[in-house]
Amino acid sequence: MKLFYGIALVLVLPLGAAAADPPVKKLPLEGEVFEVVGRTAFIIPAKADPHALAKPWVWYAPTLPNLPGPEEKWMFEKFQAAGIAIAGVDAGESYGSPAGNKIFDSLHAAMIARGYSAKPVLLGRSRGGLMTLSWATANPDKVSAFAGIYPVCDIASYPGVAKAAGAFEMKPDELQAKLKEFNPVDRLAGLAKAKVPLFAIHGDIDKVVPLEANSARVKERYTALGGTMTLIVPPQQGHNMWPGFFQSADLVAFVIAQAGVGLLLDSPQDYQVAQRNAKNVGTVRVRGKLSEVARKADVIEYRLSTDGKPGEWKKLDATIKDAAFDATIEVAAGGWYQLNVRAMAGGKAVAQTTVERIGVGEVFVVAGQSNSANHGAEKQTTKTKRVAAFDGTRWQLANDPQPGASGGGGSFLPPFGDAIAEKFGVPVGFVACGVGATSVREWLPKGATFPNPPTLEGHVRKLVDGSWESKGDLYASFRDRMKQLGPQGFRAVLWHQGESDANQKDATRTLPGKQYREYLEKLIRDSRKDIGWDSPWFVAQVSYHVPGDEASPDIRAAQASLWKDGVAVEGPDSDSLKGELRENGGKGVHFSGPGLRAHAAKWAEKVGPWLEKQAPPKDR
Repeated sequence: MKLFYGIALVLVLPLGAAAADPPVKKLPLEGEVFEVVGRTAFIIPAKADPHALAKPWVWYAPTLPNLPGPEEKWMFEKFQAAGIAIAGVDAGESYGSPAGNKIFDSLHAAMIARGYSAKPVLLGRSRGGLMTLSWATANPDKVSAFAGIYPVCDIASYPGVAKAAGAFEMKPDELQAKLKEFNPVDRLAGLAKAKVPLFAIHGDIDKVVPLEANSARVKERYTALGGTMTLIVPPQQGHNMWPGFFQSADLVAFVIAQAGVGLLLDSPQDYQVAQRNAKNVGTVRVRGKLSEVARKADVIEYRLSTDGKPGEWKKLDATIKDAAFDATIEVAAGGWYQLNVRAMAGGKAVAQTTVERIGVGEVFVVAGQSNSANHGAEKQTTKTKRVAAFDGTRWQLANDPQPGASGGGGSFLPPFGDAIAEKFGVPVGFVACGVGATSVREWLPKGATFPNPPTLEGHVRKLVDGSWESKGDLYASFRDRMKQLGPQGFRAVLWHQGESDANQKDATRTLPGKQYREYLEKLIRDSRKDIGWDSPWFVAQVSYHVPGDEASPDIRAAQASLWKDGVAVEGPDSDSLKGELRENGGKGVHFSGPGLRAHAAKWAEKVGPWLEKQAPPKDR
């Protein structure tokens, strides 16, 4: 009766009385907040497969006032991109009690009424494991799978029988006597009989929710019952906010595989930009998998739509093997395009998925130090909404801070990208790799040696003979990010660096221009060799520190020598940007908001004319 008290109260409100305020909840992604039996619930929707009998969803717990939190955003985006919605309801500190399960029953019914699957994947984080696994053990026929992030599976382990007793409306000794009737770890037989797969990721030094008493015990017992469970144990991890718990590719793959998605695309991603060639055409890789509901497919088809006008369905030249397919399509420069892919069986569509925005245009890799990264005074945003960024895992709209680069402030990339997009009529993609305060020495391949270290020594090490060498970590990351894009997969590298090698307070750490040229040329040539093609490089003139220390002629001459010798292309002279264009009223090394936009304009002045010779503007 308590569960329905809020509804009963609404029914007896006098005519004209004000309705209760709608529930409010902050979510990591855009969604709907609503009520279920007087409890706050949420749903983060996903674009549904039009051929699906019911929409797939993940049931997240605990849905408390501050959960789900921003740490869940990454995996929620992965679920959403796969066509899987996320939902949950605030059952309070129910600890998997019968009262809490009744609230869960109501959410389940509400989701089915909205057209969602009757068999969601349950995802329990910490004490949310008790809530979801308890409901699953009571309803094994309504669950497609269970996944947990250091999930609580044993009431005695957490929160302890004494603390949980109130939620069960019992005294501690009563709950202790009946514990096996309610404890998820003791009620796994029904799930095993229903062949429900389980998954957990759980650290080996978790003191709050010990591994052995929870996930490890569930795996041992579930396996003995004939069930299947995947358990990943990250070493030296406890009950913490380690990103690996919340950005687990294995967890995401498990959930997607079990959620009932008919067709899943690994590539392309939303906002992905492919590099166009001289013929104004780009190659887009279309790669994906078919689930059980779509494995009878004999043909895969695709369609490109622009400005809301659907194109024609075309056969994807791909062989389906072990439910996987992989092919490439040639797409004219432009975008954003909407890409639809569908699986056909006997001439009928059995599954379909959509990528809302893909483009073919210009892709740039950006590297160097802070003024190539996110250290400007004012975050910038793309005005055209046709500029995207790739962090090595995910494409997204390129609003600052740029993913993959250091700092949390502003960059020149959004306004520069807008300028190129407007001039050439194509989307622009960035792969930002810059790291603040780095010397060119720190960017060298592993084992490259030099006589004196840079001012900061985090990416270098001293050798026994007194010389120094690069650890190679920055180079490896930089090289790998370029290799991900493939041969001719980007237009050019934009290099903006020099401040940390010029005019250092400790003169022994200042890099002579001759060595700067030598090391940067090595970086350019070695990276070209390692990625397998001669990528163009733009090298800016940059050595500015503060008023009174505004340029190093030696470093500037070294940078210019690379253009003159044909090793690199001439980049902008950013040392000329002074006064109000620098932060702190002109006293800083980083750019102010107006300075970032001026910096972007200078890059556009250099890149634009060069780019016109590589590929003509597209009709806009």
